[in-house]
Amino acid sequence: MIASTEHKIYQKQKKIGKGSILKSIRIDKGGGKGLIAGAIVLLVFTLPLTILGIIADATSLFSYILSAPGILLLVLGIILKRKRDSGWISYYQETTGFSEGELQQIDRELADPSVMLVICKTPNAAIDNYIACFLTQHYMVMNGVDPYVRRLEDIIAVAFSDSTDIWSMKCLTTQDKETTTVGLVTDTDKKAALCTEIMLELRSRNPKIICGQEIVCDGRNYILERDGAELLRLYKEGHSLEPVK
Repeated sequence: MIASTEHKIYQKQKKIGKGSILKSIRIDKGGGKGLIAGAIVLLVFTLPLTILGIIADATSLFSYILSAPGILLLVLGIILKRKRDSGWISYYQETTGFSEGELQQIDRELADPSVMLVICKTPNAAIDNYIACFLTQHYMVMNGVDPYVRRLEDIIAVAFSDSTDIWSMKCLTTQDKETTTVGLVTDTDKKAALCTEIMLELRSRNPKIICGQEIVCDGRNYILERDGAELLRLYKEGHSLEPVK
């Protein structure tokens, strides 16, 4: 579904990043967060038994050992999460090649009311709970398994594939070396609608973007998912790429 910045999921995302959508996308995932959740579950089950054991026999080593795994997981999770939280800018600089100044510009555009959100639900969720894509005036931000941020003017072609366990977007831009797969976690019955919404909006913002797997160049047919590196070479050499009609 298409939504605006008034949507409660967007407001929650902004709060997580303390005003920065890019930050919230990066820190709201990761092994540290998973370890903390797992540790809490483990401690819920083991801590009462540990306390009872200590009360019954303060010298019982077993009572302390019982909760040790949960405590260790919690400490490790906190360390990993803090590292992820503090390194989010360097992560984007490394994966996009953008300067800190440009990343700040992206965040400003993500905070603008004109940003378009594509919202769906993750598997087993009862209601929409996830922003899969943000489209600003100049950028596309995919909130996939790993964040994917690109300038709209640099996008050559996009397509969608459900040939893998995780439904994915195939994207070729001048910043990539070949076709990049962006994993999107979404409910099965939302795939087709999500695909259509994102591609239509991309085309409206940059009519030069090719939408679809099949591309023709100099009379020869190519598949975006398979031939990304070759298509990128042809594009940079000045050849015309067109969607197969």
